[in-house]
Amino acid sequence: MAEGYTLRQWLDEKRGRVKFLADQLQKHYSWVSQIANGNRKAPLDTAIKISELTGNAVSVESIAKAYKNKSSLPN
Repeated sequence: MAEGYTLRQWLDEKRGRVKFLADQLQKHYSWVSQIANGNRKAPLDTAIKISELTGNAVSVESIAKAYKNKSSLPN
């Protein structure tokens, strides 16, 4: 797996990953999708755990950047 994945890319690569992360984080799958799509900011501890659960394929920085990029777009 290449480095530099976004969470969305990682989730889309293999079926069942949204459910896997949601189960591991004890959250609803839509919550995970909102973070992946940049619609919700992940708390730092959650971003760290997501990075660990993805085998560090998704960095904490890329999770934070997805939210920043989405939130900086005009309405």
